[in-house]
Amino acid sequence: MNFNLAEKLAIVKDIDRVILADDKVAKGELVYLGQLMKLLDFDSDFVEEARKFNIQQANGILENMSEAKKHSLTIMLHEMAYADGEMSKEEIKILFSVFENVGIKIEEPGNSLSIFDVSDIYFKSSKNIQYKNKTSKEYKEKIAIKIEPNIQGKKGFTLTTFRLNGFISWWGNKVELAPKHMQVVALNPEKSLLKGYEDISWAGKNHSNYSLSIYHPNNKIEKIILHNHHKKIDVEYLK
Repeated sequence: MNFNLAEKLAIVKDIDRVILADDKVAKGELVYLGQLMKLLDFDSDFVEEARKFNIQQANGILENMSEAKKHSLTIMLHEMAYADGEMSKEEIKILFSVFENVGIKIEEPGNSLSIFDVSDIYFKSSKNIQYKNKTSKEYKEKIAIKIEPNIQGKKGFTLTTFRLNGFISWWGNKVELAPKHMQVVALNPEKSLLKGYEDISWAGKNHSNYSLSIYHPNNKIEKIILHNHHKKIDVEYLK
């Protein structure tokens, strides 16, 4: 996604506001900031220029961006807010302020404002349906899907699934899908999408072969679908 100079200034200003919202700068935030600096091609001097930018002017620029660019902005701000493993009330307040001022819709009309928290999920499924080559097969087995802040202290989150059937759960759940690095790529009122990304320090795990769709109407998880892109299999986990 290519942003012009004014758009970059406005985006970096809001990113900086999120970082400073809770009066502390976490290591995870600095790591993600470094990634954004490469992605958007800016340096620390540019951050200083962005801080001088008028908020109203910045909002006006962001409001006039395309929907695709606004979508990218949403992901960047959300990822920065979660970069330290949690989202503070101050960060939430800034996100809502930005989204409202630039015309980013995050809730259906009439619903109370809320943000679905992907950083602490433990979803128990009693059955799952596997889809492959236009065929489906249902399995009656208890599976737990766990999503938590990156277990290596890096950006994003870690996804792990466990089998809960049998006596094995007495001594610890059996891992079904080994931990995968994930990051949020889409955040909507009723659905969130996480995508695996590769990490050279954890090579050979094929994180990018996987993505995860979380369906959460009214912020309650209805189902989760694990997408295995390499094997072209989708596994739908139901309550």
